[in-house]
Amino acid sequence: MKTGIIFDVDGTLWDSSPQVGESWSEVFSRYDDITEECGPDAIMRVMGKPMTEIARIFLPELPEEKQLSYLKECEEYELEYLRVHPPVAFEGVKEVFERLSERYPLFVVSNCQSGYVELMLELCGLEEYVTDTECFGNNGKDKSENIRLIAERNHLTTYYYVGDIEADYRATVLAGGAFIHAAYGFGEVAADVPRIHAIRELPELMEKLGEENGGDYEKQESGRE
Repeated sequence: MKTGIIFDVDGTLWDSSPQVGESWSEVFSRYDDITEECGPDAIMRVMGKPMTEIARIFLPELPEEKQLSYLKECEEYELEYLRVHPPVAFEGVKEVFERLSERYPLFVVSNCQSGYVELMLELCGLEEYVTDTECFGNNGKDKSENIRLIAERNHLTTYYYVGDIEADYRATVLAGGAFIHAAYGFGEVAADVPRIHAIRELPELMEKLGEENGGDYEKQESGRE
């Protein structure tokens, strides 16, 4: 039996919404046909969605071709901006990864653009603890497909996804995994699932789940909401 832990990024490991909002606002200001605001609150509301969906939300009045072109520019400039203005990981993230990696392989799956996960790992000093990553920008697959892909190519028999919003929970259910709600993040999850209120609580929760379930946490069914 091989058990792994898969992490979401935004709202789970760090909050980059101020920096992302600033970088996107700079891009939006270059074009007269963009009138939307792009502050941290607006960014936070769309964190976790695929970039194609975010493009439709922010630029609904523009043709799809322009939506995608402008968001592509935002994605590229965002990575440059984050490197110069790096967000800070939530308190305890590195220590938790170091501790958990002694017992579990760790992974990251996000709906972000290519390069974002790798940059986050680098800026937060987490690269050495993470076995594999996947994201929407790499393959165009949604989060449930990428969670399943990580599980399959790393031969996981049991896998937990740690995320902060309802969409993360639903993706985990579709992928056949077990969900842990990062309740300190950006969203609520109505389902009856294990919760942590700080990332530092995760190692203790994993020990508890292992004890309660004989080393394995029962996969959640979609009807448990």
